[in-house]
Amino acid sequence: MQQYLITTLEVSSLSRSMSLHIDEDKIETYIRESESIDIKSALGDALYLDVKDNPDKYKLLLEGGIYEGKDGKQLLTGLKVALAYYTYARIVKNGDGNVTRYGFVQKESEYSSHIEFKEKVMAYDDAFSIADRYLKECVMFLNEKKEEYPLYKGEGKIKANRTVYRVIGE
Repeated sequence: MQQYLITTLEVSSLSRSMSLHIDEDKIETYIRESESIDIKSALGDALYLDVKDNPDKYKLLLEGGIYEGKDGKQLLTGLKVALAYYTYARIVKNGDGNVTRYGFVQKESEYSSHIEFKEKVMAYDDAFSIADRYLKECVMFLNEKKEEYPLYKGEGKIKANRTVYRVIGE
């Protein structure tokens, strides 16, 4: 079993609450995608691998906290929170759809109703923008502390190649 920077339970506790009945395998898939696509590209391969191998060495980066920056004391939310929000956004976007032998289907229940596509997109965009902001904090921290984190070779930019959904009409 692969080790991730956060657990499936931390996704809910560090981002927004969600049902405990979501399949853990699905959550782990979204954690893996978020780490590989969003976190690794911001940190660079060398630092990302070292953070995974030595999490205790990067406690402030992962957990967040207060640090002394060039403008005095600054607050860092932490990489785990950013990862939790990226994962949460992917969970919202993909919802409860499943690929079956009949194609991509969505389970229905008489006790629940599904939200409109527009609301789903708004929740996804909101969660992703929060995740981007927290990751940007981490990148700014790394840029300020380059001498303490020599494996970081980034330029302070976050690549955000994601689909933009525009809902036209009601």
